[in-house]
Parts: sequence; structure tokens; C-alpha cells
Amino acid sequence: MITTVTLNPSIDREYFIDEHKAMKDQYIYDDENLKVYPGGKGLIASINLKNLGYSDVQNIGFVGGKQGLYFEKMVQDYKVTTNYVYTSNEMRNNIKIIASTPPSNTLYNDYTYSVSKKSVKEIKKRFKRSIRESDLIMIAGSIPDGVNFDIYYELIEICNELDKDVYLKASGEALNRALKAKPKFVVPYFKHTNKILDVKVENREDYIKMGKELQNKGAQYVIMPFHTNRLLFDVDNSLYLLSPEDYCIRNLLGAGDAYNAAFFDYIFQNGFDFLEANRYAAAAALDIAEHKIVFLKGRQEIEESIDNITIEELEV
Repeated sequence: MITTVTLNPSIDREYFIDEHKAMKDQYIYDDENLKVYPGGKGLIASINLKNLGYSDVQNIGFVGGKQGLYFEKMVQDYKVTTNYVYTSNEMRNNIKIIASTPPSNTLYNDYTYSVSKKSVKEIKKRFKRSIRESDLIMIAGSIPDGVNFDIYYELIEICNELDKDVYLKASGEALNRALKAKPKFVVPYFKHTNKILDVKVENREDYIKMGKELQNKGAQYVIMPFHTNRLLFDVDNSLYLLSPEDYCIRNLLGAGDAYNAAFFDYIFQNGFDFLEANRYAAAAALDIAEHKIVFLKGRQEIEESIDNITIEELEV
């Protein structure tokens, strides 16, 4: 089984238009230019893993209100097993407007909804009960209002008790505290603040410094987003720069989740090789970024992009 955790999911809507201009009405007439789907880091990775052929994938998290029923039905339509704690408050929505002339992406994110202490207690019980047969545990995304910043630390400690490796994609104080539990793989998420561990990052030296600091604080491997590249911090203190070449980005929504899913798909198919797993993952992200899609279709499309991914070792 594969378990992903998405504590703060959303209903996502993408609008593809010719030009995004204030006071200009837009009309969408075909399905190709309007996408509605369940969103949230971790969840989209679950759907990708289903599309790549994994039969037993579950997503754990909070959903809320009447929209939560619609959300869960969408998730189940992708054949992902849902394991949700319902809240009385309506869950959030995200809207992304993607224009072609000039190329632009504009995102409108709802604020999170509130979760009760009782619901938090219930999610911990469900998590511990449901991961015993999991080969992969991925914890990703932000946390809702009402949930303590210790939540990821506590979930990873449960995994440690059961000898389960964790792939963590998180940001802010939740990430800071989670590092104490020593997750195996860490992907910091920081585009809202441009800060990692409360330190602002601007140039490559800043990113490298904070990647090493993440390892010093408990992460074994670090996969650091660096614009369209990745800085890869291996467990032996080696450092690599992963870069895509000859590409044309049309859409970034879902690319990171494709990366996360494909990283583990490579490991399941070929055994653990940190660099090659990242190369394969980057090819999956590139496939999403170059097309008007959110979810991976299969391995053939990933393989077609692998030659566009380079990795070079950097001097530490």
C-alpha cells in the first residue's frame, strides 16, 4: 500500500485563456480550457501513482462541508482510497488563470478552513492504524487552521515507531519542527515566503547553505527546488544540480506532484538510486509542465523527457 497525507486539500479550477486582462470578460466554451479536479500536495501524487499502475493507494486528510462530499467523490473517481475526517467548515477552493498572450499564471488561493482538536486527534488515530501495510508514506502540503505545527513531527514519529520511511514536502514552522523526527526525504516548500528555516533565500549560495542546514537538523536527503532546477543533497554530503533543457513551460500546476510520485515509481521499479530517481522524477514534472495536464498519463511520456534532464556534481 501507498499512503499520502494531505491535511489541507482544495478543489482546484484551472482556466486557460488567450489574454488575462482586468475588466475583460472571459468565456470558456470547451472542456480543454476548463479543468476542475481535487487538489492538494500528496493527493495529486496519489492520483499519479494510480495512473502509473499502483493498485492500493490511499489519501488521508481533512475535508469540510458540502464541498467535502463533492471533493471525496472526485477523488474516488480516480480510484484512490479515501480516508478523510470531516469538518463542519467548508473546505477551500483554488483558482488558476493561465493566459497564452503574454504567457502568465495567476493563482487565487482560498484561506484554509478550521479544524477542531477532536478532528486532529482522530486523524492521528487513523494514520497510525492505516499505515501498517504501507510501503511508502508521503506527507505533503500546508496545515489547516486549528492544527498545531507539531503535527508533521508527530506523524513522522509514528512512522519511526513502525520503521517506515517518510517523504516530506512542507514549509514554515511545520517543517522546522518535523525535522526533529529525522524524515528520510525532505522537499522544502517556500514560494510564499522565500524563506527556509526562517532564513530568506535569494541566490544559489543561500539555497545550498539552507539545504545543508536541513540535513544538519535531521533530513537525510534533501531535494531543493531552485527555480526550474533542483539542488540534490545526497546522504554522503555530495551536492548535485539537476536541470531541464530545451523545454517550453505551459503549466506548472501539478508538476511538483508529478515529481514526487515519479521519484518513488522509479525506486519501486528499479531499486534505490537517489540521482536516477530524481532524473526520472524531473522528466515526469517536465511532461506536466509542457502540456495542459495535471496528472501523469503513464511511463512512456516520462521516458520521452528523460534525455532533457541533466545532472552535474557541484563542489561542496
